[in-house]
Amino acid sequence: MSGQDDATQRIKRRTYLGAAASAGLVGLAGCSSSGTASAARGPPKVPESKLADGGWKQIDEQTQDPAFEKSFGPVTVSAAFHTLVYEDAALAAELKEKTLGQAEGQFSMFFASRVTLDPSLANIPDAAMGPVVEQVEKQARAQFESQLESAGLVDIEQASDAELTVDTGETANVTNYTAAFPFEGINFPLTDEKSVEIEGRKLGVTGLLAVWEHDGSLLIAGGAHPGENLALDVTKSPTEAIEVSVNLDLGLTPADYSAELEALVKATE
Repeated sequence: MSGQDDATQRIKRRTYLGAAASAGLVGLAGCSSSGTASAARGPPKVPESKLADGGWKQIDEQTQDPAFEKSFGPVTVSAAFHTLVYEDAALAAELKEKTLGQAEGQFSMFFASRVTLDPSLANIPDAAMGPVVEQVEKQARAQFESQLESAGLVDIEQASDAELTVDTGETANVTNYTAAFPFEGINFPLTDEKSVEIEGRKLGVTGLLAVWEHDGSLLIAGGAHPGENLALDVTKSPTEAIEVSVNLDLGLTPADYSAELEALVKATE
């Protein structure tokens, strides 16, 4: 028998981003609004050609208007969110094929949200500008972390802060994330009485969230993807007469996913 085939057939269907394909959408936009956003509060412009070439597929779109309304000194500011969410459908299909249909879900996701403020950024007093942007960033981070947690991730941490120059020339404030998915392991039978169990482990996850000002509004973009490859090479002896070697390598390439996600974020406007 093929140890790899048997092992992959029994990989749990639960995947670390499965339940949170719309982490960015639900986390940043909240519950959908029953109203219709105005043209001035439209969606962000995403790099459609990059998304198409990379095998990405839009899976959701929502608006919340207003997302929040808060007083900052003498001015009361309301914010409307319009968010688009994408999954790497090509990667999902590849991993589904490699695991004989057992691993299904959104392994990599990308989201982009336009935050339209009322009054507009140009009309917010300088003294209130910093607190307004800080409020948007704070809410975005908290909601993003909450959605990662609801997806089953553990050890969620803001790993570092950085800056990123986007394609339109503005500077985005970036929060880099690390997390882990508690992989449940694999158990597959050899006979009616004997089976081989591969112990579970934590699978690393990497994400980022970027916030910047563009054309009178605030943009938020980011996502999450596998932070390490899943490779197992285990030998088990369920009986004195049987030795089973299991070799499983999903061929995940975190550096490539990270570069692609950053390129998508930078091209958003």
